Amino acid sequence: MPTILEQYRQTFSPDFQLKQQAQSLFPDGVTHDIRYADPYPIYVDRAQGSRKWTVGGHELIDYWSGHGALLLGHNPPNIVEAVTRQIQRGTHYGACHRLELEWAERIIDLVPSAEHIRFTNSGTEATQMAIRLARLWTGKNKIVKFAGHFHGWHDSLIQGYSPPYDQPIAGIPPSTAAMTHVCPPNDPEVLADLLATDSQIAAVILEPTGGSFGAIPTNGEFLRSLRQLTSEHRVLLIFDEVITGFRVAPGGAQAHYGVWPDLTTLAKIMAGGLPGGAVVGSVEIMNLISKNSPQRMPHQGTFNANPLSACAGIEMLKVAQTGQPQSHANRIAAQLRQALNSVVDQHGLDWVFYGEFSALRFLLGHGRADIRATSTDGISKFDPYDWDYRQLKGASSPELETHLQAGLRLHGVDMTPGGGMTSTAHTEEDIALTAEALDKTIGRMRADGVITD
Repeated sequence: MPTILEQYRQTFSPDFQLKQQAQSLFPDGVTHDIRYADPYPIYVDRAQGSRKWTVGGHELIDYWSGHGALLLGHNPPNIVEAVTRQIQRGTHYGACHRLELEWAERIIDLVPSAEHIRFTNSGTEATQMAIRLARLWTGKNKIVKFAGHFHGWHDSLIQGYSPPYDQPIAGIPPSTAAMTHVCPPNDPEVLADLLATDSQIAAVILEPTGGSFGAIPTNGEFLRSLRQLTSEHRVLLIFDEVITGFRVAPGGAQAHYGVWPDLTTLAKIMAGGLPGGAVVGSVEIMNLISKNSPQRMPHQGTFNANPLSACAGIEMLKVAQTGQPQSHANRIAAQLRQALNSVVDQHGLDWVFYGEFSALRFLLGHGRADIRATSTDGISKFDPYDWDYRQLKGASSPELETHLQAGLRLHGVDMTPGGGMTSTAHTEEDIALTAEALDKTIGRMRADGVITD
């Protein structure tokens, strides 16, 4: 029998041909770091619901969920119909339009801390705007972020997003990097000392459910202490809800935990699967963009509040506001994590699948015997809050990750390098098929000698 990687090359040979072409066009042959894969990435031709099909016709259960942008799965009819109508009316007016008003009103109605909004084209742009607003509002220049939290790739916040967390990012001047403090996550004492000793901190930013949607989780207790500390030191609190906004709950993580930030950044789900982002906050802070502000922050953007993104976002939010999509995705994710851990336990591996809400995260080949301890009801006792954050995000064996992703694809499942997310399109049948694919993949990995007892 061929090895996993040998069969991967046979099964996805049409993808390899495109990979060769891509190598002459893009660095590493990809347009996003996370899409890089060994031996090479897949190329998707179409998608529907919870499934997608490669250029060679190979069907996959999809847990990428559009990098988190697809709460309703691929091609939900209400969004497809809205975009189809709108594209015939115009894709870019270079002017104000009614759709941007309804889109803004729906977002402000759902997000508790939102009073005013400004649209951007991406989450990276949104966090960049939030940082600049914070500096202008406070008259200070430094920012605090947490290790393992990702806020886009711009100079102010890319530091410390992945291990090793203290490594400088190439292309960022040391003077710019010095404006950002990277703190250990979930440690209010370290943050309190920093806020007390550095008077030039303008804002603290974090993903409110933890780094990379819970790969390094954060809980409500830490958020409440963070809100108190920032208020005491007159530092702005920024929630990066690019992933969590409308996914954790209709009003995002801030609504779920009852903690209101000063500024919130949004993207992904808010645009219904199309490009789009935003910053929301109080009228006073957001009006720093106004022409009437004595020290205003200029803001442009060719595709801000694009009509296609606006109509898709409106249709998405009509459904998201009910809370039903979040409940379904969260329930399916919990069942999926339990099913996958049952397979892992049957094979006696030092692996674990974990996460909260609709997130799926995994750790492979960690070497700790307690990673797969289970209670009497078969549910994993693994608690990432008990682990050092450096043992979580990015801590899996690269070799195991490569073979797991390739093996799952061969058996009809596509996960991200770190796990993935669920949507309303995922079903209990998808769970059963995913667990079966994991079982077969582990067997193949053992046969290949990648897993040794």
